[in-house]
Amino acid sequence: MRYLLIAATAAAGLASGSVYAFDTDKIILCATTEVQDCLATQGCEQVQPEDVSVPTFMRLNLKKNRIEVGDQSADIERIEEVENRLIMQGAEDGSENRPDGVGWTLSVSKDTGRFVATLATEQAGLVLFGACTEI
Repeated sequence: MRYLLIAATAAAGLASGSVYAFDTDKIILCATTEVQDCLATQGCEQVQPEDVSVPTFMRLNLKKNRIEVGDQSADIERIEEVENRLIMQGAEDGSENRPDGVGWTLSVSKDTGRFVATLATEQAGLVLFGACTEI
């Protein structure tokens, strides 16, 4: 299943490691390193980010609670610290080009900057792995 760039952006890029203490005045650069594409009744398979319209690099603007790729962006609707992780969530409505809306969650380790993200639609999901740093 193909996802709009905005949905992938929302899940894939989010925060930095604790060495930067989440400075909200700085932009965070995130890189997706692995993607699992999962379909109901068919299981999951590892794919390249571009195979499912996930950008390799994204920017997180914590000051504005936005995730940005090029001229597109998505709102971060919920942010919560849980133990030593920053958890972020959001949702995107479907559109003419993507009739199936998407909900996403991202967990970022404040120690390492590594993240795990999920995107869920009605019958499919993506699991993304990657890392972030301040720029």
